[in-house]
Amino acid sequence: MKDSVREVHRDVHYWKRTRSDKRTTLMKLAEENCTNPTVLTWLRQNSHTFIKLVDIFNFLKKHIDEEEKKDHSDIVDITFVAHGAIGDFMIPASCLLPLASIRDVVLYSPWNCVTCGLEYGIATGRLKPQHRIFYCTEDGCTVPDRMHRPKNLPDHWNSMKKAGDQMIPNITVSPLRPDDGVWKYFKYLTKKYGPPGRNRIVIPFILPGIESQSFPFSVVTLALSLVLLQSRFKATFHLNACLRDRSVGQKLDREYLEKQYSWAPDGTGMKCSSDIFTCR
Repeated sequence: MKDSVREVHRDVHYWKRTRSDKRTTLMKLAEENCTNPTVLTWLRQNSHTFIKLVDIFNFLKKHIDEEEKKDHSDIVDITFVAHGAIGDFMIPASCLLPLASIRDVVLYSPWNCVTCGLEYGIATGRLKPQHRIFYCTEDGCTVPDRMHRPKNLPDHWNSMKKAGDQMIPNITVSPLRPDDGVWKYFKYLTKKYGPPGRNRIVIPFILPGIESQSFPFSVVTLALSLVLLQSRFKATFHLNACLRDRSVGQKLDREYLEKQYSWAPDGTGMKCSSDIFTCR
């Protein structure tokens, strides 16, 4: 029995060591291929935040390996479907594009806004700024839906490539739950209106057993950029997730974020008009 226990401890130690070694290797690979000095400094100073890098890398690699077998060209659009939030601190937007294998990262929701049913429109590329509908998500709110539309809303999506080194809120993402309707609704619309199409990849963030955990979105984009670096793909990465402010310490600078892109009033949701199902 004692020998069996020692064997288990040895296996666990080996697994932890090899996992740590792989994370070190991935971080070194990222630093060697990063050309942006701001991002490079950020990677070196924040290596402690990439604890889950290996897990996310393995998760994404499995999806990308399968997609490489399909009839996609080398330039693709990837939609990542997850739950999300913002808060606590800011990072340079360029840190979401650590390597050239990710051409751009596109956000759809204004800051401090939840989303509803956008995944199909994003995945197919049908969703356009004119399809945005804003509404109140809180029961008993006396503010009309039209007053929840953010002021000075841009007529384009929030491109992290265009944002450059501007500071943006830290985005966290968490896996989809088995019982939530986000992925079920996407599959329903896919069955009704057809799949996203060639050169469009959809990755639902499903990690059974750890749905309650959250991950920095920057870890996801770093992991994806490393996976793509070893594939034939270069991709524009589209995030389908809520961006409601969940900060618990110092509040985010709303005035600044209003200028960076747009800030939604508290209790605001964004959905899309039915036009997306008829447009091409």
